[in-house]
Amino acid sequence: MSELTNLIKESRMAQELIPATVRIPEELSLFIEDLSDQLSLTKQETMLHLLKEGIAVAKVALNLDEVVAEDETCSFYLLNTNRRFGEDAHKKMLIDGTAAAFCNPWKHNINRIKSKDVVFLYSNGQGIVAVGRGTGETLVADEDECHFQKLTDFQRLEKPLTAKEFRKILNCNFPLLRTMSPMKDGQKILDVIQNRK
Repeated sequence: MSELTNLIKESRMAQELIPATVRIPEELSLFIEDLSDQLSLTKQETMLHLLKEGIAVAKVALNLDEVVAEDETCSFYLLNTNRRFGEDAHKKMLIDGTAAAFCNPWKHNINRIKSKDVVFLYSNGQGIVAVGRGTGETLVADEDECHFQKLTDFQRLEKPLTAKEFRKILNCNFPLLRTMSPMKDGQKILDVIQNRK
């Protein structure tokens, strides 16, 4: 592939960048500067490539692409609304009172939610923002790219239950990056939410 073709592809994939500040050790900064010179890139471009590569490695290590295994004993789930991929789907779930996931393989997680299962909606950077119960009836939208269930007894929380708070309640480092995770001790979280009313 020609260099021009690569530049065109990269420009199509360009995303809006947001500023972020990170303090790093001097040794690491010097390495990044040297690598930037070696690759004829800016320091920012080099750091962005290193971050993307590191995130790809972390996703593999955390098995983020795996679909939740069916577990007949679990009736509580934490569903990440994945606000980082866009606000629209996150807002729609909160407005419509639904649990939704998009694209393969993640959309198939919704199929695991049975009638009366409790689903906690988790928002990146905020915590658990809503809770409801599954119907067991999975619906599809967007030419089968979205699987969702309408949640009954849906409740938006006035004050989100932060990740720090619910990790303390569960006494574990609960995974937050997956689209959906079973929560064996979810009753503890539900009790705290219901007692906040």
